[in-house]
Amino acid sequence: MQDINREKEDDTTHKYIALMSIIHETEKRLGFADLFFLFLNLATMLFAVYFISSLFRRTLLALSSMELLLMLFCLVIGMAICVYWAAYSIRIQLKLKLRYFQARFLERKMNCIGENIFSDESVFFDPETMSIDSPDKKESLLYPTTGLMRMDGFIGAAKPRYFSWFMPILFFAIYWVIFIWIIVKASL
Repeated sequence: MQDINREKEDDTTHKYIALMSIIHETEKRLGFADLFFLFLNLATMLFAVYFISSLFRRTLLALSSMELLLMLFCLVIGMAICVYWAAYSIRIQLKLKLRYFQARFLERKMNCIGENIFSDESVFFDPETMSIDSPDKKESLLYPTTGLMRMDGFIGAAKPRYFSWFMPILFFAIYWVIFIWIIVKASL
């Protein structure tokens, strides 16, 4: 009977280790994708700025239709990259959410008291003492509990995933402002 329980525990441990590997690789893939999409957006933005700089040198009416089309095409490509970036990051983040859910289940199944990495972060933060103590009480970490820097505040709760939302929205807004500016300038 003990052999069967030991096999179940070993199987759970192997699943947990494989799941941690999957989570790590997925987060790395999300980070590399963010850098790749950021590079694509910056390159597209540089081309758009190059074409827009021609607006300052000449009037919009003096531009050829091909130059105006290339300028608008850069903006449309930039917007499409932003939309794909957001959709891609949402897909990856939903997969990560599922993996975190599975990891929390396996942690409860293994019953590792005090070492639940994904189960609940709030257990480790005591706002009254402003510190985290290691389970063996040999190490302590101080952290802020008030203002923007607190652990559940804007900066303290920031995760790399927020980059996947903020940057596409920022670039998309910039592309729209430029697009509207060109349309307004062309109509005058």
